[in-house]
Amino acid sequence: MADNYKITQYSVNSILNNVLSSQIAIPEMQRPFVWKGKEVKDLIDSLYEGYPIGYLIIWQNSQVRLRGFGKGGTKKILIDGQQRVTALMAALLGREVLDDQYKSHRIRIAFLPFPSEGEERFAVNDGYYDDRPEWIPDISLLFKKNFSYRTFEKEYAGKNPGLDISGLESVVDQLKGIVKHQVGIIELSFLLDIDVVSEIFIRINLQGKPLNQEDFAMSKISVNEQYDGDRIRNTIDYFCHLLQDPSFLDVLKKNESDFMNSEYGKNLAWTGGKEEFYYKPSYGDMLKVVLIAWFGRTKIADLVNLLSGKTSRRGEVSRKLSEESFRTLGKGVKAFTSEKNFRGFCQALEKAGYTCPRLFYSQSVLNYCYAMYLIMDREGLSKAKKQSMTGRWMTMALITGHYQNSPDSVVMRDCAEIGRAGFASYLSQLEELRLTDQFFAAILPDKFRATNVRTASFMAFLAAMCAADSKGLYSKSVLIKDLLAEKTDSCQLLSRNYLEKCGFKTRETYGQVANITYTSKDVKNVLKKKSPADYRELLGDLMSGKEISASLKEHGIPEEIFTADKDHVEEILSARRENMAQIIKTHYFGL
Repeated sequence: MADNYKITQYSVNSILNNVLSSQIAIPEMQRPFVWKGKEVKDLIDSLYEGYPIGYLIIWQNSQVRLRGFGKGGTKKILIDGQQRVTALMAALLGREVLDDQYKSHRIRIAFLPFPSEGEERFAVNDGYYDDRPEWIPDISLLFKKNFSYRTFEKEYAGKNPGLDISGLESVVDQLKGIVKHQVGIIELSFLLDIDVVSEIFIRINLQGKPLNQEDFAMSKISVNEQYDGDRIRNTIDYFCHLLQDPSFLDVLKKNESDFMNSEYGKNLAWTGGKEEFYYKPSYGDMLKVVLIAWFGRTKIADLVNLLSGKTSRRGEVSRKLSEESFRTLGKGVKAFTSEKNFRGFCQALEKAGYTCPRLFYSQSVLNYCYAMYLIMDREGLSKAKKQSMTGRWMTMALITGHYQNSPDSVVMRDCAEIGRAGFASYLSQLEELRLTDQFFAAILPDKFRATNVRTASFMAFLAAMCAADSKGLYSKSVLIKDLLAEKTDSCQLLSRNYLEKCGFKTRETYGQVANITYTSKDVKNVLKKKSPADYRELLGDLMSGKEISASLKEHGIPEEIFTADKDHVEEILSARRENMAQIIKTHYFGL
């Protein structure tokens, strides 16, 4: 292990010079700076007082020549300490950082050479200290190459007549001396696997914070400018931000014109409208989807190795593999962010009834489904077929628990089988194997005994109702999909109060999803705490008998609910479970 890393001491000045000469790459320099001004100030104060500021971790990049380097030139990636080094660049060298709108701004740190008791030496200068003569408003002035102490001393004395400045030179020298401060650097070998890097990261981090592998991969992507890694990284970041804030497109057009004029930027030009997309992936989600759809892999560590050109555990490196992997990643990112694919996927989900975030069982399932959509697109399937099979795949995954156990292994198997048989054929095989008459008659109904409305099978049932434009129970006009979108609370068919009077006091009865539905507030007031026989007459004020029967059928509720007594509660719930399964079946094979 010792051969795979080394611990050295670098001065702050050496670190900054290596960054300026691009020998050390800081991927975060092109992303919003998350530290507040106070954190920058505290870092400078720690250096001034001689306190340690923690280890930096650098990962040696592969021996692939990068644009801007001479023969044999390489970059090292700063994988931990990016905020600290960026803060030093901002405070000492006057470099601008990006805010959350990707606009450049300065963080100026002011310095008080002769503080009174209780006063701090450093402060974040938002303009307040510009007119305070006893303060140096921006310490970066002292680190400029053309800085002259005698000129500075004369100007400072002129602004502060009567002030004893005999110790000024000593104080300024101490401040300027912070660039000589030694910082521990852990330099990791390129040959190390990401899992080993993560373990090292955890062991030296006092808080036990794990290394985010997605962040590691993003750093790897961004520093390889030769293969458009910087633009791929920006595309991922910008697209995810645009889904959260479409107005950000105007910021990009104004401040990132070079990127927006590139093929990657043009691929994002369709965003920025008022349309709301319920699928809002993070950069980690995007990496995973592209990894599945374009590489047939599931582990981020595999992506890092491919981009590094590593061909074996022994660490052999292939420039051709690295180049091909970046090219594939670029294609995958473009496919992910294209209007045709992203909008098409969201429309397919909506047509299948998944019309609001409440019906998305998990972000992981959404990611897997979008990966399948992109695979279908790569096969050249028509929009109609992609739409149909996306809805079926999503529903199949939910009602069968397709991704419930060892999802990575399941996805790998899916990719392998799709590669052999094609998507349509593989889906047909799964349907024939799993979605049998027995499944819909016994296995699926039993899933509706669950007592959590976030149960996957119940999500699929609600989606089926949304796709059919079903109305709320005993409602003439209010749609289920609108109730869900408005975050309306569910209600019980047989109220808990009524069931407890009948002797059913456990959640397994009153809380099971077969006893759950959605309806409008006025109908809830009718149902509350009453038996069906008691509220049947009240329903006559809301709708006709024919309309009541139609509503019951739409929700899979047997009409016997109005005549049954406590001895028939189990029969009512059992019948509803079976009806719910049949509603899903009809919906599924109609997609």
